[in-house]
Amino acid sequence: MTELVLMVAGAGVGLGITLAALGILGRDSGDVPAFRRARLLGWWSKRKRSSVRWSLSSGAGALVWLASCWPVAGIAVTAGGAVLPWLFGAGKISARRIERLEALEDWLRNLADVLRAGNAGLVGALQTSAQDAPPAITAEVTALSQRLRTWDVADALLRFADDVDDQVGDAAAAGLCVAYRQGSGIAELLTSLARQIAADVAARRDAESERARRRSAARILLGLWAVMFVSFAAFGSDNYTSVYSSLGGQLVLAVVLGVVGVAVVWLRRLGVERPAPRFLRAPGKESSS
Repeated sequence: MTELVLMVAGAGVGLGITLAALGILGRDSGDVPAFRRARLLGWWSKRKRSSVRWSLSSGAGALVWLASCWPVAGIAVTAGGAVLPWLFGAGKISARRIERLEALEDWLRNLADVLRAGNAGLVGALQTSAQDAPPAITAEVTALSQRLRTWDVADALLRFADDVDDQVGDAAAAGLCVAYRQGSGIAELLTSLARQIAADVAARRDAESERARRRSAARILLGLWAVMFVSFAAFGSDNYTSVYSSLGGQLVLAVVLGVVGVAVVWLRRLGVERPAPRFLRAPGKESSS
């Protein structure tokens, strides 16, 4: 019972700290640039979800520990519940990458259309493109637009590549640098870049469909194993389950659950595409925008 009180108290303290931080960060951010404020709010939203998830997982783990008298099972439920979104979030990561690349393609095509119309030069088109940039890269394009007011064009584009953080983003930034220095045929060059990105997106979609099938099979196997384990623990004969109440039984259970955890993490890594190595890097980090 003492362990349950301590775990509930710890979850309460964590929730209290989360609420206090929410009150502090929820104040008016005043002079913070819009794109930087959006990133801060996005980061803090993830932190909030993580804190709530840990609190709920701790409560569930405490209940399992109390009901089964198996501390290893309680710890496993706590850890599993906390990292479950990470384990099964590979598909969302891949989908987000593809969405950002599609947004980059649309953005380059729109830039090419503006330049063909002759309404602005490249720098002017880049600055005004933040007004109707695709949602997936709005923050990056807004930051680029603000930097172009005071930064060198090449430096601003290099930092834009860092913000996109993808090899395709590097290719787009390099192409924009070449287009700026070349001064002619810019629209055709941007259209060619957009076509290359479209081909890359198509290839990634094909690869992602195969990885999605593997992830589905892994989820089914993990779900079947979890149902079997819970059924064994809840409805199994005392002749089989009582052995796990001893120290040796808990050590064996810890080894079994550890092997399962390692296998799940390995399957998760197989389900996520490793980012291709980038070839552009900004020379330094910005001090202010």
